[in-house]
Amino acid sequence: MPEKIAQEPGEGALEEELERERREHALIDEEKLGMDEMEEERLKRERQPAAPVGR
Repeated sequence: MPEKIAQEPGEGALEEELERERREHALIDEEKLGMDEMEEERLKRERQPAAPVGR
């Protein structure tokens, strides 16, 4: 009897789906990090006193 080499039907699709979800979550995490950095920069600008106009 030959050894089973091929994956079960649907196994490859499941692995592909899991990999796709991992990539999506990684992208979402990167976007959140970027948004956090943008928010920090905005808050820093708001905390700094405005430069006098006309100087």
